[in-house]
Amino acid sequence: MEFNLIEKRWIPVLRRDGTPDWIAPYEVTKGFAENPVVSLNAPRPDFNGALIQFLIGLVQTVVAPQSALEWREKLVEPPTPEELLEKFATVRHAFELGGDGPRFMQDFEKLEGQSGTIDSLLIDEPGENALKNNTDFFVKRKDFRFAMCPSCSAIALFTLQTNAPAGGRGYMTSLRGGGPLTTLIKGMGKHDLLWHTIWLNILENTRFQNLANSQRNEEANKFPWMSKMKELISEQDMHPSHYYWAMPRRLRLDLEHSSGNCNVCSCHSDDLISHFKEKPNGSKYQEPMKHPLSAFNGNSTKAVLTQSGGVSYRHWLGLIFADNEGNSEPARVIHEYIQQRKKDDWPLQLWAFGYDFVPGQNKARCWYESQMPLLLVDAQLREEYEHYVVGMVRAAAEVASNTRSAVKKAWFKRPVDAKGDVSFVDNGFWHSTEPAFYEGLKALSPMLESSDEKETIGRQWLFELCKLSLKLFDDYAMEAPIEDADPKRVVVARKELEQYNHGKKIKGLLGIPVDQSGTDKKTKGKKEAKQAELTF
Repeated sequence: MEFNLIEKRWIPVLRRDGTPDWIAPYEVTKGFAENPVVSLNAPRPDFNGALIQFLIGLVQTVVAPQSALEWREKLVEPPTPEELLEKFATVRHAFELGGDGPRFMQDFEKLEGQSGTIDSLLIDEPGENALKNNTDFFVKRKDFRFAMCPSCSAIALFTLQTNAPAGGRGYMTSLRGGGPLTTLIKGMGKHDLLWHTIWLNILENTRFQNLANSQRNEEANKFPWMSKMKELISEQDMHPSHYYWAMPRRLRLDLEHSSGNCNVCSCHSDDLISHFKEKPNGSKYQEPMKHPLSAFNGNSTKAVLTQSGGVSYRHWLGLIFADNEGNSEPARVIHEYIQQRKKDDWPLQLWAFGYDFVPGQNKARCWYESQMPLLLVDAQLREEYEHYVVGMVRAAAEVASNTRSAVKKAWFKRPVDAKGDVSFVDNGFWHSTEPAFYEGLKALSPMLESSDEKETIGRQWLFELCKLSLKLFDDYAMEAPIEDADPKRVVVARKELEQYNHGKKIKGLLGIPVDQSGTDKKTKGKKEAKQAELTF
């Protein structure tokens, strides 16, 4: 089977007028002025996440800008499809899905042994043990011959290699660990084209070459499937391009194809693939691995992984701003844009996505994906702006913790020993306060520029936090197990929650002045109640 990922039209997309289309990678700018490609259109959200990383990796590898000026120019006037094809053709031989030579994202050697069904490449499919033990409760086993077209097979390969969880002894996790959280900059409105999303996340070549070890520019150090796999790889062993093409698993597709409809995208193909082979002892990536699209946790030298509950403004610290207290830093592409490239007239958002896995297991709990406004200010105001935003997020974290503790106090006689899961309280709190947070950020920027009394923002934000904290408490407090119900305990817990939420620590985070006793100087008695009526 011949299927070259540079030349074939295998990437599903949507154009501006809503028309679905299939493009080759070099056609991302086709029709840019008339009817441009606005988004990917894969049949699964994790496939879209993999495809955007594939395209970013390809462009970064062979079309990286040589200067900041070139980056700015090509953001609005991209290369033509012909120009991209000329560049991509230099690595065409490394992107063959089939054939007798090296195959994209597959082991260099011909693997022997029993074949597995290709649906096992899909991360949310039940594994061998789940089928054996009859524990495939949510995604049921197939009672038909499962097969995928070459397009879906290629995306599934890349998705697995990029997100690979722990798969048992010898089955390695991805370069960034099992279930990395990918963070990208994405345009909004007229700036939301697929080319914009790609180019906004491309580093200038000189900056990119300073990552990993650019001296290791042999082909196999960029594309690991071009030679036998190495058992252990550090950043000093690989070219920076390797970040995007990391291959921890030893896999190889069986190309005894058949005709029919793909069980993933439903398209007809004469080259359906139904089986693949896999062996243990792939490549283990040695920390640190500072992938340009992942936030980095300095305490553990690991990329930030996707966590239960998804991504919201509570993750603002570390994903957009460096969190010195938590010792984490944003992805390199986020940092570069904020520090070097900010365009005042472009509305932007943070696009974050990834798989949440059971720690240490090959079990996907959920695919999370979110888009958050990326609100930036002028360089001279950035430090003060970040200071206030950090205070708002940390104040929200304190109130969320107080709310969770109050619900446990209302529910249980001895909340310290209680084993009930109340994480839904946190998730509900962050979700409910998110709109108010972004409204606060919008109001904060002009206040900093005009030197108005910034304390007002802190008071308004505290009012919103306290209002929603009490609402959540009232919604949940009376839902305690009947044998533990105690109305008096609920009343006491609510009163303490109000006191804690108006405490000195939270007000200090929001820049609200307090006297030595911890009382707000400007909000005593009725005046405090009146001030609390401020809304966004």
